[in-house]
Amino acid sequence: MTGPAERPVPARPRLSVAAEPDPEQFAQWLTDLAFGGAGWPVLLARLAEVAGTGARLVGPTGDLLADSGDSGRDDGAGGSGSGVDRRRGGWPGGRVADPELLGAERVRCTDGWLGRVVPVGTGSRRIGVLLLAEPVDGRQIDYGRAAVTALLIEAVRREPPQPPVPVGAEAVLRALRDGPGAGAVAGREELLRAAAGYGWRLDQPHAAVALGYTGAQRRRWASALTWLDRPVLTEDGYGWTLLHDDPQREVTRLRRRLEQIVGAGQVLVACGRAVADPGRTPESFRDARLLLGLLLRHPGGPSGLSPGAPAGELPFDRAGVAQLLLAVPDERLHWFVDRHLGPIAGRDDLLHTLDHWLASGGSRQAVSEQLHLHRNSVGYRVGLIKRLLGVDPLDPSTAAVLRTALVARELLITAAGAG
Repeated sequence: MTGPAERPVPARPRLSVAAEPDPEQFAQWLTDLAFGGAGWPVLLARLAEVAGTGARLVGPTGDLLADSGDSGRDDGAGGSGSGVDRRRGGWPGGRVADPELLGAERVRCTDGWLGRVVPVGTGSRRIGVLLLAEPVDGRQIDYGRAAVTALLIEAVRREPPQPPVPVGAEAVLRALRDGPGAGAVAGREELLRAAAGYGWRLDQPHAAVALGYTGAQRRRWASALTWLDRPVLTEDGYGWTLLHDDPQREVTRLRRRLEQIVGAGQVLVACGRAVADPGRTPESFRDARLLLGLLLRHPGGPSGLSPGAPAGELPFDRAGVAQLLLAVPDERLHWFVDRHLGPIAGRDDLLHTLDHWLASGGSRQAVSEQLHLHRNSVGYRVGLIKRLLGVDPLDPSTAAVLRTALVARELLITAAGAG
């Protein structure tokens, strides 16, 4: 292999960001570059510039796919000349081992270059590992991990077209959402077999997930949905999928994964109740759809819902009284709302005031700040609400009923909009 002193190292493109971006910011910037067409050598050069150490991308068999230009190579192309030396134990069996193990390993390349391993993959997709030139510290490892999504984006660009599968994942998800017989899946047994092919065990607890986006970069959002570690059905700008693990943890993980690509504060994730029967999976999808609708109307979550959950998330387990109301027929919800909110049902100003009045425990100052009203205007509205409803909203038993009626009204509006 040609040594570093014998060939000029190509100039690395400068990163027009702060000298010390945090890893989350760096992940977003590098993802932007990948979507703009930057290849592996450029991405690795940017990583080396920010992390302050050389970087190599190595395939699962030990071949060098690209490097940051710090080793004297100027083509960024793959080759075995400076790959991992399997004879010296640097690459056990020529295969990528378990990511948890790889994250703590160091490997030596055939040219003596020693690197710390960062696995590059998501779900079942593995393209190899990223090596950071030793010695490295925890901060540099964090930058390496932040680069994984961008490296995977370029990997997908290089992949040949995949042959069609017997029943596509989108057809399976559509059948699970709309019931067997929808689309290409004809019946229950075929649905069970097809779902199992994608790792969905429908006889074990699973929950539907609905994914929404409030930003303007729709093409990037559509691309981001393909980068989750599970198949996603995309329709009308929304995403639908399934999860098996802890819903609250998984909802947060999905939101963060998507926000890494499209930006923070623009992703909404809701999930339905967990079910263990494919015949009930459509119910979980309906829950997820309605809870996502609540988030779209109130990104922080309507009052009384999702206590303690980050903004943009509404897992079923944190849906409060909506957990019960989702199972109530619409006609009963209409009756309940008319019975308890009828006199102010046509007054959005009074309904919003009542919602914030209950949420704040009757704080005129808090409602004034939240609704941008004068304190006297808040007092006038609350007085009018009391007269029209004939009750004191802060009476404990009355407050519980009114909160329930407000959530029921939101669900009805959401259901009408989704229908």
